[in-house]
Amino acid sequence: ATGSAPGMEALALMAHSGLSIVDSKGIPRARLAEEVPSLENGLWKLFSDGRMETTWKIRPNAEWHDGTPFTSEDLRFTYAIEEDKDLVLFGHAAFRFVESVNGPDPRTVTVRWKQPAIHASLLFGSDGDRSVLPLPKHLLQRAYIEDKPTFLSLPYWTTEYVGAGPYRLSEWVADSHAIFVANDRYPLGRPKIDEIEVRFIRDLNTLAANLLAGAVDVSLGRTLSLDLAEDVVSRVGGAKMVIGPSGTVFAYPQFVSPDPPILGNLQFRRALLQAVDRQQMVESLLNGRTSIAHTFISPSEPDYPAIEASIVKYPYDPRVAGEMIDGLGYARGADGGYRDAAGQRLSLELRGDASGAETSGQATLALADAWKRAGVGVELHTVPRQRQGDLEYRATYPGLEMSSRGNYRWDLARVLGSSGAAVPENGFLGGNRGRYMNAGLDALIDGYESTIPLSQRNQLLGQIVRQVSDQVVLMGMLYTLEATVHLGRLQNVDTKLERSTQVWNVHEWEVQ
Repeated sequence: ATGSAPGMEALALMAHSGLSIVDSKGIPRARLAEEVPSLENGLWKLFSDGRMETTWKIRPNAEWHDGTPFTSEDLRFTYAIEEDKDLVLFGHAAFRFVESVNGPDPRTVTVRWKQPAIHASLLFGSDGDRSVLPLPKHLLQRAYIEDKPTFLSLPYWTTEYVGAGPYRLSEWVADSHAIFVANDRYPLGRPKIDEIEVRFIRDLNTLAANLLAGAVDVSLGRTLSLDLAEDVVSRVGGAKMVIGPSGTVFAYPQFVSPDPPILGNLQFRRALLQAVDRQQMVESLLNGRTSIAHTFISPSEPDYPAIEASIVKYPYDPRVAGEMIDGLGYARGADGGYRDAAGQRLSLELRGDASGAETSGQATLALADAWKRAGVGVELHTVPRQRQGDLEYRATYPGLEMSSRGNYRWDLARVLGSSGAAVPENGFLGGNRGRYMNAGLDALIDGYESTIPLSQRNQLLGQIVRQVSDQVVLMGMLYTLEATVHLGRLQNVDTKLERSTQVWNVHEWEVQ
């Protein structure tokens, strides 16, 4: 499975291709398939009984690196592996909606769906951490049948890997490097670079040193911090930096028994947000290269223009924020802090994660400072490393939690729906961190995730965005960035996004 360590997704996609891949603009592109299914090309069909069907046509010259044709049987085998709950190889959420995977002929695969699923066009392809790259039936079926307990320990997954991508694995040395050589028979054309060596460098300062020395040409997987990347570019003639969004820093208000209880008051949450100069955060933390996160969808996403008008924004206005808190019965004391009618200090806990990203940690400190200056006491609390896996503790924070999060749009039910709230009934499992539960929002999410026509889907997404921003379900601070550095001699290198890697177009890279 890809994505188990920083950079593994990039390694997998150098050696393998799925039916499709998501490019640096978030748009699916065909790879081993001739086309990505859509309503327009007739390969995506909706039925009156609520089910649907997607059809893929495999390119006639698609084959594995050992010369074996890539066929629909490989995809049927991959589906069988994914259905095996003993393995949990991919864990792609879309498979729960699949009714059957059929191969009417070697170059055609038809997927029948129990209900509409908006991510169906990305099945058997690369979608960031959710990739389901096809498996070679001729190499793995026997091992799967005869010795399933050792299936995931086969040499196939490392030194004997066989893919169908632009490069084939020539050498793999654990904790050291891997060497890839161009696949002469890649369906989209032979890659322009004959051989690529990938070195495994975990420490980012060491990676920067290698770039400075000219020992490596490009950073893959985990990207450099913006400051570190800018330092490398300023010191290496011809070096280039490609920047793309990587996630969003949010403060998550607690909606289940919040402490102080006033946090459950919408006017108070709006006041908290208007008390923060988020543009100053953008300028000071990321040199003005990003923007305020008014919603959970990044402006780089293709559907952002369709939902932008639906966003309820809260501009920095400490005077208005103060008036709103005053209106809730609080008054400033001699020390400048707010107190209620009984003289109790208005204070809340702001929790951060010790393993969190650098930008998230800096934003936590800036947020705490802003609220203190606005008269709201803040108790900073860092999650101890030994409690990071304590699900109940993580879910039941009293005030707000600060964290960097990826793109919500692809998993709305889990991260914003009531079913995703971490509560005792589900063992505190769930991605809905603030535990906001609202039947109206659930209905909108259900509609969005089952609506295929894009214009109708974006209308529902706009309604979701409006409710989430109007009710201050999330307090977005700023969009974080990925910085990919490459030396000037490499051409056509793109940035890394949450749903794509720098190597999505590796067959087009070339050396100047």
